[in-house]
Amino acid sequence: MPPEITLEEALKLVTFKQNADGDWFVRHVHGNVEGIVFGDIKESVWGTINGRNWFFETPRARLQRLTIEGADKAELLEALNQLEDN
Repeated sequence: MPPEITLEEALKLVTFKQNADGDWFVRHVHGNVEGIVFGDIKESVWGTINGRNWFFETPRARLQRLTIEGADKAELLEALNQLEDN
């Protein structure tokens, strides 16, 4: 089992904020994001996700981009499922 991240190490990666309802959310991510991002992004994103500059794209636009780029079947299937969910 890989070692778990300490709270101190985690707080070097992200900062949190609590809204008026008492709900917590990630305020800032320090550095780049590796992997898939889920949830709402309500402000600007600087840096990269999976090594690429981040930009907003609809599920339809993502599927089209992946098709043009010649993505593998797993990525295309994931994009198609996301399009169907929306």
